[in-house]
Amino acid sequence: MNKSTLIKIVFVFTLGLINPEFLFCQTTNEVIRVEDDKLVIRIDKRNAEEYKNLMLYFGLNEDSLFVYSKIGNLAREGWVLTRLEKNFAEISKPLNADVSKFDWGNQPIFFDNINPPGEPGYPGPVAFGANDFKKGANVFENEAGETIFYLKNNVNVSKVFLCGNFNNWVEDATPMQKTDSGWITKLKLIPGKYFYKFIVDANWIYDLNNNQKEQDGYSSYNSTYFRCNQTFTLNGYLRKKNVFLTGTFNNWSEKELKMRQTATGWQIPIYLSEGTHFYKFNVDGEWITDPANKNLSNDGMGNFNSVIAIGNTTDFILIGFKDANLVILAGTFNAWNTSELVMQKTESGWKLPYVLAPGNYPYKFIVDGKWITDPDNPYKIGGGDETNSVKVVEANYTFVLNAFPNAKQVILSGNFNNWAEPGFTMLKSDAGWIFPVHLDKGKQLYKYVIDGNWIVDPGNPLYEENEFGTGNSVMWVE
Repeated sequence: MNKSTLIKIVFVFTLGLINPEFLFCQTTNEVIRVEDDKLVIRIDKRNAEEYKNLMLYFGLNEDSLFVYSKIGNLAREGWVLTRLEKNFAEISKPLNADVSKFDWGNQPIFFDNINPPGEPGYPGPVAFGANDFKKGANVFENEAGETIFYLKNNVNVSKVFLCGNFNNWVEDATPMQKTDSGWITKLKLIPGKYFYKFIVDANWIYDLNNNQKEQDGYSSYNSTYFRCNQTFTLNGYLRKKNVFLTGTFNNWSEKELKMRQTATGWQIPIYLSEGTHFYKFNVDGEWITDPANKNLSNDGMGNFNSVIAIGNTTDFILIGFKDANLVILAGTFNAWNTSELVMQKTESGWKLPYVLAPGNYPYKFIVDGKWITDPDNPYKIGGGDETNSVKVVEANYTFVLNAFPNAKQVILSGNFNNWAEPGFTMLKSDAGWIFPVHLDKGKQLYKYVIDGNWIVDPGNPLYEENEFGTGNSVMWVE
């Protein structure tokens, strides 16, 4: 194949950048081409819809690109601005593989997904977060549960817009209303992390009153706001100077989450993800549990921590072993702690209710000091002595390989289990080889291992190249 030839190619935009659904669109042959071992993308203003999608997808700002010749974070990812004219620009990136091996007419190019507009997080969910404003919050919640964004002053400008990942960074989607002291608007946001900026008479500015900010890739910042869902309160201790909240959600960092003194004690609102969290207060250097929370956990070393759980309860059950004296649950969800989660004895065996966020969790039971997998759970990961049971919380997809009926073992591995080797051991059924999982939204990469041989999914035409030249199957979760 001539590498300078223009090619037609399926270019997949995730409508996390456009709308809640995925978009599969066939580009014109002028948009994407392979030239001199480089992938070249042409961004042309004269095709309005295509131009808008490309600018949104690559996170490009029109002024930065066409006025200052800047491509932001794309430069860090290996992209280069190779051509710039009045109405179009071209960016290119070296290819990692020999393109002559592929039929580019049928081969999709995929880029990583981000969360859809209206959902928190970029590029994905976070464990926790707290706000930090300098002089009173410019972003806060009202009694109706609406999030108020306020920009003080600027009363002499004609237009102000609020822009962020909640509205897909569309410049004119969220106009702000003028007041006697500034500009204001209201949004309905679910708990999580959000980025935002103000557009003041076409000038993009971050919130100078907000200490929480992150680089935007254009030599400036996006302001960060956390829609909180949990308020921690410690009554009393009014003569103390500094009180901090610390826990598993921030790796027990001692002075990261400083609490604010109130008339009756100390308080801090934070965003906290689903799951079980252990925490304490650090009061002028002294660590104490929450006196208002009776739920305590022994960490196995004689120390007690307060416990808070957000989400639905998952029951871990071990049938039998009635003569055992002590059964411990350990898994990735508690860093394989060997003494923390003591199971409760029941008429049929042992049980422990535990709150977990949706996901896939390897675990084992420790029965009187002996590690065992769950005899009643057929879903496993690993091999030999490293085999663990897998608890799937809120499974939303089942991988099915309807082939290789004579295989001795089929393994599933992908980015959802950190490319574990061995990965999930699939079960043989009437439908083929199966394994139910919970998958996060966005792009998922995976492969099957058939009796030791790695293959892409023969039933899935979507795949992309990897660093080994063997390809990975691709699927999208809406």
